[in-house]
Amino acid sequence: MVVDVDVEFNPEQEEIDEIGIQVKQVTYESRPDLAKYHARELLNYTVAELWDMLTGEFELHFDDGFIITNWKETVYSSYAWEFHRRYPNTPMLIKHHVGSILRNGSRLGSGTHLTLLGNTMWSTHDIYMQDPTVNRDILSEMVYRLTNQMYVDLTYRLEEYVMSTDITDLMEVIRHPKIQEIKDRMEPTKQSIKITYDEIREVLNNGNDLPINPISLAVRSKLVNEMQILQCIGPRGFLTDIDSDEFRHPVMRGYGEGIRLFHDSLIESRSAAKSLLFSKSPLQEAEYFSRRLQLMSQIVQNLHHGDCGTTDYVLWHVRDKQVYEGTTVFAGDLKSLEGKHYLHDDGTLHTIRDTDKHLIGQSLKVRSVLHCAHPDPYGICSTCFGELSLSVPDGSNIGHMCCTSMTQKSSQSVLSVKHLDGSSTIESIRLRQDVKKYLAVASDGNSYLMANAIRNKNAHLVIPANAAANLTDINNVRNIEDLNISMLSQITEMSMYFGAPQQGDPAPDLELNVSKDRRRASMTYGLLNYIRQYGWSSDDFGNYVINMDKWDWSQPIMSLPLKHFNMSDHSKEIADMLESSVKEMKKRDKGVSPDAFLVEFADAVNSRLNVNLAVLEVTLYGAMIVSAEKQDYRLPKPGTERGLGVMETSMDRRSLSAAMAYEGQYYNFIDPYSFLLTNRPNHLLDGVLLPELVYGKQKRAPSEGRKRLRDMA
Repeated sequence: MVVDVDVEFNPEQEEIDEIGIQVKQVTYESRPDLAKYHARELLNYTVAELWDMLTGEFELHFDDGFIITNWKETVYSSYAWEFHRRYPNTPMLIKHHVGSILRNGSRLGSGTHLTLLGNTMWSTHDIYMQDPTVNRDILSEMVYRLTNQMYVDLTYRLEEYVMSTDITDLMEVIRHPKIQEIKDRMEPTKQSIKITYDEIREVLNNGNDLPINPISLAVRSKLVNEMQILQCIGPRGFLTDIDSDEFRHPVMRGYGEGIRLFHDSLIESRSAAKSLLFSKSPLQEAEYFSRRLQLMSQIVQNLHHGDCGTTDYVLWHVRDKQVYEGTTVFAGDLKSLEGKHYLHDDGTLHTIRDTDKHLIGQSLKVRSVLHCAHPDPYGICSTCFGELSLSVPDGSNIGHMCCTSMTQKSSQSVLSVKHLDGSSTIESIRLRQDVKKYLAVASDGNSYLMANAIRNKNAHLVIPANAAANLTDINNVRNIEDLNISMLSQITEMSMYFGAPQQGDPAPDLELNVSKDRRRASMTYGLLNYIRQYGWSSDDFGNYVINMDKWDWSQPIMSLPLKHFNMSDHSKEIADMLESSVKEMKKRDKGVSPDAFLVEFADAVNSRLNVNLAVLEVTLYGAMIVSAEKQDYRLPKPGTERGLGVMETSMDRRSLSAAMAYEGQYYNFIDPYSFLLTNRPNHLLDGVLLPELVYGKQKRAPSEGRKRLRDMA
């Protein structure tokens, strides 16, 4: 028979509780041959007593239903039930048992206990949120102590169950018939290597082909880095040099079989060289940018629980996951939007979950930190921040916390470049719909073609003179192929005229961006030969103008270098977006919409990382100012002007305590603005620079050193 429960569970769905913790739920059929217990009865016993008294399999009932489980899962779960013992009003739910997490073939992993403890902690929080003696800090401390208790107990009690691994386990995986068949089909192409990785991953994770192999068990439990295991079992793949240029031929063997060819050993050695290089200058640059950003973001000091009531929203069009040639090039918006609140059609605020597929394609009015109306000039409200506010300890400097959360991931990725450097994948060119009228992508995915739609439009290419400073070298060599195309031209943007340009034309008819991921395009050998044969002219701005009437439309005009976009490049891209330069101050102050910039900023960060939008909003908010023109560098609020500041200028025009903690103190001492500008916002470090002004005069007993100095005087 089937026992009715208060909540109906669908085994094909995942339930999201009130605060977004994801738990798999299953409907069970009652078995008369099993003993039946109620979890609340087990609360009368300590964890140590449960270790001795529970045996075998049984039916365990909760406040919202029952599950079929065993003594091992129940004893493991009982550590988390300390919340129920200490706070008896906490409901005893199925999701408070590890059995609800490990269904559908899942295995106990390194994060299972955090999910279990999180479920119980937040259930307690929801019941006792009005009790001032039960706050999040107390509950978080319980999670910390219970984690330590589980580590000590389980390490001691489960010592006899610890498995080891050796080379024979690895060889069992490598020689498995399915994996051998997968590798026999492999070809030295990026697409084939990607397919090989995916198929080997499926063999390791399905639990049927290698049910008790320690390596497969470790992968399924997420105890090891899956990509590193794939590089041992499958091919090493395409590698890059220290300058991120990709080697032409891949390494078709993995570490398990050994890097045997001299060619393979040489290019594999570049991984260690990259690790050494990236631990120096690139890491220093990433960490120094992190320091600058922390000092800037600390101006967003306070998170206030409640709702400021603002009626201004950020309009966000929710995009779906994008897959290009079998590779996910965009993960979609739902993951980064999770926990944010949006204005529903019924006029109330709803919370976004990463399972809300029905929101894809909709334009939502999202509550945002950028429009928070809280009266605290240095604070924001928890409603604008989102449900991530539940994880922020009281008294935290929210600006520092958010920017550190973002930059630590970037810095760690730069430091771990050797471990994260798998088979490199250079992303193919993807054209926007409006650009496809003029350009097309060649079959290699890395070159630009002229679109057929402009074949008879008398098109003229316009190449900026500063992007092709060495173009005249093509007339000084016998064979253009002897030249390096990246030395002749590195083009970020090109333009087009349709019809011959006339003297006095204000600008080309069209401007096109031909760079990608900090890779700038170069004119192909075919285009260079065409230019040498038919020549070029110049427009009023000194740019090269090339008439394309006699061009072979099947040939590419430009190509991108085979250069891998690494985490150091990503860190620099984020720094460039946030820091800008003084010469762009007017444009950023009035000409750049912070709302539009937020979308661009989020896309750039999450192209390589996974950072919640709330974190990015606070980081961006810390870079915003009221008006550079009016020398007002406070945080904008509703009713004030708002714009994006330039980090260098904002650092000097805000509290000087941050500038003194950074660098260039000499220039601050001689800068007239340091004395003339008085409407400066406060900063966390003001008390370090001027403690008596901030904290007032306090009588202190003179130290021994101060006594000796006084006596000497």
